[in-house]
Amino acid sequence: MAVAAVLSVLTATAACGSGDDPAGTPPPTTLAPPPEVDIPYGDAAGCDGIDGDCGGSQLLDIYRSDESGPNPVLVWVHGGGFVGGDKAGTLSQYLQPLLDDGWDIVAVNYRLTTPDGENVFPTGLRDVKRAVRWVKANAAAQDWDPASVAAIGVSAGGNLVQMLAVTSGDESLEPPAEELPADLQVVDSTIIAAVAISPVSDLSTFGQVPFFTDAARRYIGCSTDCAAPLAAGSVQTHVTADAAPILAIHGADDIVAAPSQGELVQQAYDDADIGGRFEMIVVDDGPKRFLGHDLDIERWIGDISGFLDDQRPPPA
Repeated sequence: MAVAAVLSVLTATAACGSGDDPAGTPPPTTLAPPPEVDIPYGDAAGCDGIDGDCGGSQLLDIYRSDESGPNPVLVWVHGGGFVGGDKAGTLSQYLQPLLDDGWDIVAVNYRLTTPDGENVFPTGLRDVKRAVRWVKANAAAQDWDPASVAAIGVSAGGNLVQMLAVTSGDESLEPPAEELPADLQVVDSTIIAAVAISPVSDLSTFGQVPFFTDAARRYIGCSTDCAAPLAAGSVQTHVTADAAPILAIHGADDIVAAPSQGELVQQAYDDADIGGRFEMIVVDDGPKRFLGHDLDIERWIGDISGFLDDQRPPPA
């Protein structure tokens, strides 16, 4: 499976279908790069450009609201089937209302699973957890509210932000303490909420799509008898009564992130007696292209903004 082919499908929502510009400028439907780019939250530098074979990076970009702080922070996690993708040029312009509403957005890269088997699960999850810790540890210096950190992601990134929401108490999925500097050890990776756009919540279902079988198995580091590791990387497996609220948006005809995947997460929230913390929108009307993996973010930005604002704690 070619990484470029994965990217063309799984980053479509974030880039709204636009291709790369030879001059290096972002597609017109994405936000322009902010002044603060490629800030390290860890030591993995990756490589230049979008190249899954290089293994990704522990770098982030900061998009600032014009509102005065301390501001809430939204961690953006890109898609790419866990094996490709990049934070650059994937933030839809339709997320601008979140910046207007006072949210700062931190777009993160994370280590990607390589063809030779590096960075398998839970490496990428541990990276986004480390990024959340970095946000909290640097909140005072960045004029952020450490009690108001949420996450939003698309496709594979939708899986990762949901995993952030449901695994905050699982030490086995946190970055090893010995790999964290002291300032990141004294904060945690909890978030107040997650917004998942076309999320591949259930890796078993995702892996049954022929084009993505290799990506799913590569991510979990398994080639045969993979039921247990596929479950370990699936959101519903980890839901407890402590799980944070999630808003999931699925296209009715999306074979990659089928609504049935969201139904599994809903059932897990119901079983944990926290069903009210999970909201799912299934897009079953409108243009055909928006019923699949390429959702119309503009149409649902009001729902996303309202959901996030509802989860913010009251002022101290």
